[in-house]
Amino acid sequence: MDFQTQVEHEGFPAGAQVTTYEEPAGRVFRVTRGAGALEILLTGDAVKIYGEGPTRALVLQRLREAAEAGLPPLEAGGGCVRQVFLGD
Repeated sequence: MDFQTQVEHEGFPAGAQVTTYEEPAGRVFRVTRGAGALEILLTGDAVKIYGEGPTRALVLQRLREAAEAGLPPLEAGGGCVRQVFLGD
């Protein structure tokens, strides 16, 4: 399943936007809604250990839960809180 389809199936609240991009340490997933945002860095080690499908599903679930509960405010300059999903 492609990324956009997974996002649609996850059922994010209205107004939430989910984006993703690569970094040297892994893939960053970011949800924004209003003036709030949260990022999760999914490390390459986590993907190797747990598999791409399950880790992506878990990251999207956590982002949806955060968007529903209320995201931390964006920092000055557009930065935001980041969580990291590590391998063992």
